[in-house]
Amino acid sequence: MMIAYMVMACLIALSLVYLFGSLNHRSDNCRGDREGQDSQSFASVRRDEIAQEQEAGRLTASEAAQLLLDIDHEARVVGSKKQPSFSTDTSFARWSMLGVMIVAVLGSVSLYEQIGYSKEVIFTQDLQTQKLTPEKITDFLIYRSERYDRVEDWYYLANDYLSAEQYQNAVVAFETALEKLPKNAENRVNLLVEYAQAVFYANGGQSSDKMLKVVDAVLQVAPTQPTALDLKGVAEFAQQNYLGAVLAWQEAIRYSGHSQERLALLSAIGKARDLGRIDYQQVAPIITDQLVVKINWDAREIRWHQDDVLLVYAVLRGQTMPIAIKRIYPEDLDQPVLLTNLDALMPTTTLAEADEVDLVIKLANINDDDLTKGQIIGTKQGLLVNRNEIFVINVAL
Repeated sequence: MMIAYMVMACLIALSLVYLFGSLNHRSDNCRGDREGQDSQSFASVRRDEIAQEQEAGRLTASEAAQLLLDIDHEARVVGSKKQPSFSTDTSFARWSMLGVMIVAVLGSVSLYEQIGYSKEVIFTQDLQTQKLTPEKITDFLIYRSERYDRVEDWYYLANDYLSAEQYQNAVVAFETALEKLPKNAENRVNLLVEYAQAVFYANGGQSSDKMLKVVDAVLQVAPTQPTALDLKGVAEFAQQNYLGAVLAWQEAIRYSGHSQERLALLSAIGKARDLGRIDYQQVAPIITDQLVVKINWDAREIRWHQDDVLLVYAVLRGQTMPIAIKRIYPEDLDQPVLLTNLDALMPTTTLAEADEVDLVIKLANINDDDLTKGQIIGTKQGLLVNRNEIFVINVAL
């Protein structure tokens, strides 16, 4: 592309030099014509004067002849200077320059389109005017991936395919990103996990040898990765190894901090226990005590900010230190919050030591590390642990 730009720039420069050179020579030729005409007029007048001088007797015949020879010689000299070394048609130079300019402009526009700058400009305009559609975003991400061929571009394209449920395309994009990502990159594990999920979905939500191979590679590096443990449990369950599924899913629960994931895993563990006839004496439950809470708020009165976070915690009556606590972001409040014996601040006191607790909901800043900070926006007292119900708490600022 750069060579093409250089060629067009040289064409423009040469056409300009050609045009100005032709105009300069044209000017010289015109000046030479004028000088020739003046010389001829002077010679004609001079011959008349010599003839008059000879008739008056002031010049002899030989002197007059010599002067006429001198005039003829000067006329020949001026005539030879008048002939140009070469001549150029100015109109031809102008048409030539016009042609070069047309080629340069059309070439520049073609390069502009081919390189893709127009796509970036159009995408930015659509983004500013909020006219982007999922199809436009996908097309732009495809263009960026093919043009720059960087890891991040292929990663964004893969995630876009995942959100559009184009799982086969997502698998290909993830594989391309992994090929370009260094083996020792810090974020390689996370990329492998998302790749394993794409392989799982591309296989119709079923386990496969390809998925299990990726999962094993993740667990060798990060044995506590919850998503990989979850997928390992899926693979064990598909092979009817229900004990292995229970053990994998319980480890996933241990290291997962998301309530919805834990609830789904608890349901899966229950199914695996039933099919494998695995009782609690054979494999003790990892979650022994739990409390499920649903938080309601009036959207007309409460507007969440970007740095808001909710601290949801259980305390024993008359105490201030939480025995189970979770950080919940406002966008996750549409799902129930699960507090378990795994969510204790200190291993000595958990929900397992309580039959009844008080629940506190505090609005805090995401950057605060001190759990004593924040504004209490909801409380409920006397909640029984391990009840098969979802406790609803209304919050208000």
